[in-house]
Amino acid sequence: MSSFKIASLLFRTLAKPGTQPTKEQEALLANALKQQAKSHDVFRSMCSNVAQMAHRTEMNWKMNVLGYKKEKIRPLNDAKAIDAGANFLGEAFIFSVALSLLFAEQIRSRNQAQRQRNAVDDRLDDLEKGMLERREELKRMQEEHDLLRTEVDNLAEESATLSTMLMQILGKEMNRRSLERGHPPTEISQALIDKFGSGEDIELTPPKAF
Repeated sequence: MSSFKIASLLFRTLAKPGTQPTKEQEALLANALKQQAKSHDVFRSMCSNVAQMAHRTEMNWKMNVLGYKKEKIRPLNDAKAIDAGANFLGEAFIFSVALSLLFAEQIRSRNQAQRQRNAVDDRLDDLEKGMLERREELKRMQEEHDLLRTEVDNLAEESATLSTMLMQILGKEMNRRSLERGHPPTEISQALIDKFGSGEDIELTPPKAF
């Protein structure tokens, strides 16, 4: 049970960002595995088999590749096999944990970058949508402005027409009254009509009788 506590402690230590396994941690894990090998036959057999296989592989490599003298490979005794197997398993465990942490960090960084890209894309979409709404609003205001200008121009034309008609009616009425009083007809100039149409005050004075 103590070995599992040690392995759990080592795993938590390795899980800290920026933490690298030390020689003391490797030795601690190897000792824990050795204790397990002494207590459990299955684990002892596994450590021994791993060590024997690693020993044969190393010797074959030395003889076939490095040019060592070829000889019969003698197996390790049980004590050395258990020690070597425990050390190998400890290093393999630390390597696997470090590799897992590396992959986890890569995945976390990738997911974080993806979330940031998604946030930027969403922000750009919102800005683009806002710009389209502003353009539509500006277009609508321009259309309303053009419509109001057209209405103002129409009203100005109607006002000018009404002013001309009113001045004509007023001129006819003044001529009628002038004739009734024995005065000559009053002429209303175009300048006077324009002045009346612009809203300025005008003064109509009938001509004096001779």
